[in-house]
Amino acid sequence: MNEFMKALVSVERNEKIPEEKDYFGKLIGEWDFIWKDGIGTNKERNVKGEWIFSRVLDGTGVQDLFICPSRVERKIIHEPDEEYGTTIRTYNPVTGNWEIYYCCHGESTRLEAVKEEDKIVLTEKVHGKMKWIFSEMEENRFHWQNCKLIGDEWIVCKECHAVRKNSNDSMGY
Repeated sequence: MNEFMKALVSVERNEKIPEEKDYFGKLIGEWDFIWKDGIGTNKERNVKGEWIFSRVLDGTGVQDLFICPSRVERKIIHEPDEEYGTTIRTYNPVTGNWEIYYCCHGESTRLEAVKEEDKIVLTEKVHGKMKWIFSEMEENRFHWQNCKLIGDEWIVCKECHAVRKNSNDSMGY
């Protein structure tokens, strides 16, 4: 398994990804977050999670592990819809966009990422009725939203505010 990890994980960006297209480079590292869903309903909840990003595939991609509730929280509480998933992002030099594949137990999603002003917008490829948006990306924090197209309006269904582990920022962990 050690050889697999050595071959998979990369320390730096491959030059095949232009620096200006390295949208996900800021996310490399370990993050704590508060997951919020049921937004605008009487079933809104907040769950502590963790998100880990790494360069992979000789530096031509970025992969993450999305764990909600976090590994620590799973020992304390059980969420019926807990998630332990991974996303693979690879840069496509032909389109200039990022091709993305997310999977967790019983679910998979294909998306494409583009930069829109200071946001990274990932749009689901099959029906185009779901977006994931990374915004407010700073050195030690970012905001993420899951939006669904309902009628002709994009509605935020889920979101999280993340802070880099071991940063001076705090979420009360």
